[in-house]
Amino acid sequence: MFGRFLLFLCVFLAPLRALAAAPSDLPSLYFVCAAASEAAYAGELPELLRTRLMAAGWQIESYETEGNKGTVGRFFHMVRTDEDGIETHLIAFPGTERGSDVWTDLRLGRVPFGGSSPAEFLAVREAPVMERRDMPLVHRGFLDYAQAALFTDALSAYGGRTAGEVIADELRAHPAAKILLTGHSLGGAAAVLAAARLSDLGVSPAQLVVTTFGAPAVGNAAFAERYEGRFTLHRVVMSGDPMKDVLAAPLGFRQFGERVPWSSARSVAKFPHAMIVYVDAAIRQLYDAYGGAGAYLFLMGRPNRTEGRTLYVLPMETELDETLAADAPYMAAVLRDALHVQNASVVFAASGGGLSADGLLSGLSGHLAAARAAGAEQMVAYRIAGAKERTAHETHRLTLERAVYDVDGNLLAAGARSARTGMLTPIETVLYLFSQD
Repeated sequence: MFGRFLLFLCVFLAPLRALAAAPSDLPSLYFVCAAASEAAYAGELPELLRTRLMAAGWQIESYETEGNKGTVGRFFHMVRTDEDGIETHLIAFPGTERGSDVWTDLRLGRVPFGGSSPAEFLAVREAPVMERRDMPLVHRGFLDYAQAALFTDALSAYGGRTAGEVIADELRAHPAAKILLTGHSLGGAAAVLAAARLSDLGVSPAQLVVTTFGAPAVGNAAFAERYEGRFTLHRVVMSGDPMKDVLAAPLGFRQFGERVPWSSARSVAKFPHAMIVYVDAAIRQLYDAYGGAGAYLFLMGRPNRTEGRTLYVLPMETELDETLAADAPYMAAVLRDALHVQNASVVFAASGGGLSADGLLSGLSGHLAAARAAGAEQMVAYRIAGAKERTAHETHRLTLERAVYDVDGNLLAAGARSARTGMLTPIETVLYLFSQD
């Protein structure tokens, strides 16, 4: 398992990009962490996000290690190298999705937290709990999860050190380097505890950037007081998400770090703790921050990562009911950026009609001339339609229509795909439908 991971650890020798270096970068930080946190799960949306991230230049590997009392620690390691050679490293921990994760969540005992080496970490964990105000106590299950993921298996190729120690060594050796840690729910709790462990291994506070989504508190007041300021912690909390307070009363745990309040959109009807709700909000905030065009590319880096043809894209049309109307700019924006990532070159029409019959009749000749002038091989048009389903509560059916023409105006292909929202938000459903072509 760790053979491939060691190859990735070698690239820690290069300086790492700090996405959170300035407040103006926070929308991109939150989005990449939200996407990575969702991608760490299993399912259709996580698979789609992993595919999108890899198409945009991210290398992604997953690892898991069995730990104490049947706990299975898991994480995804993501690396992206930009044109200037600077690398971004991110570790994402998945939340609860397996039986072993449920067992981890339910192990509510409090255990001491401290030490400065993996051996001391284990020794402190097994020490008796003493009700002293200065003793950091943490959730036993959460600690075992983080411990199994990064601080359990020793790596013979690296002098018997754990993966966490290797990461800490490289960060200490390169003070300008940073690492992003993220996760949702249980995964967010693991990210906080992993950062605390790395801090205890001597990593500078400036090098550790943690972003959690709907994560519970992991420790008591003494833990919060000891680690407040020892790493950057962005604690994103959706309005109505109950998880943030779930352990406060029974275990006396306390949150810390910067609380970042979010609210879901009108068209999103999922339980506010669901990770897809956080991803949806992150997409919206990213496009709001960067003008609604090219924000996805701003995050992902260079466009046109894959081989393909040059496309000329007609203005995108939408026909959405009142609830979905506010989503139209985001749907068009994610389609534009997805086309950029998928193709060698994309030219978007500045004006004119789209896929509808009236639009094509009024502007087809002008579009064809513009497509030929741009050296496009094909011309493509999209239309997004959506309406509430009468037989399903708070559910919409979205349809993505597509037509492809050659530069002489001959229709080469046409089709439509549809899906219901529910498992995905409306914006995520459009990305899913696009990925099916």
